[in-house]
Amino acid sequence: MDENETPQRVRGPEGYNRLTTLEMEDQANASSTGGESDCASEFRQFCFDLHQQLESACHVIDWDRIFMIAFVTIAIVLVIFAFFPYLRTQLISDQRLQHQFMLNSLTISDFHAASDHVTGKCDVMFNISNQGDRSIYHETSVLSIFLDHELLWVARTGDFFVDIGNDIVFNVSINKTTVSVPASFVPTAFVESRTLHRPLRFKLKYDGMLREGLAAWYEERAHIYIICGWVDMQFVNETTLEGGPANCSVVN
Repeated sequence: MDENETPQRVRGPEGYNRLTTLEMEDQANASSTGGESDCASEFRQFCFDLHQQLESACHVIDWDRIFMIAFVTIAIVLVIFAFFPYLRTQLISDQRLQHQFMLNSLTISDFHAASDHVTGKCDVMFNISNQGDRSIYHETSVLSIFLDHELLWVARTGDFFVDIGNDIVFNVSINKTTVSVPASFVPTAFVESRTLHRPLRFKLKYDGMLREGLAAWYEERAHIYIICGWVDMQFVNETTLEGGPANCSVVN
């Protein structure tokens, strides 16, 4: 080259430029892959740490104590449910002991007896007291009168109310009624009574429903069954029998 000639730029080969471009792309991909690997590693580490914490928490919980407490709780509940009917019966019995019936008198007038039937009019007088802590209302009750074990008369009674701490006299009347009885039952009863020189024995059964407490949020309905007897009955004239007083007991 002469000194007066203009210098010319020498262009590098095309392969050189392409190589440089590929190297730059590889570096970029490497940087990207390295970033993604770092994120994945951090996520795995987070999951591992979380798993370790959960395992630690499980080890901290005293499962034996929890199972024991659950077992004892279930056992107590079962015992309560097993004894609840008995406790409820005792509470009802205690309440009924404070709700007392007493038969003041039983009078049977116009009494006539044949071999297969009996005729008579009954008047029954009860003394009823309520020494409990709830008012009591009797309803839909039935009174049955027996001679020995033979049922003679049945009548529905009126509804009545007994307030806390009160005593009332409750009267039940059965109009003159003729009832059938097994053949020879009455003569046998009379013969035994006269032969053994003892009065005729009557028994009364009172069967009904009662409500304890009249407030809607403090009211309980229960069945009440009362037996009065035996009641010794004597003839005061040819057609009239009288007896009483007699104790009454609440059944179940």
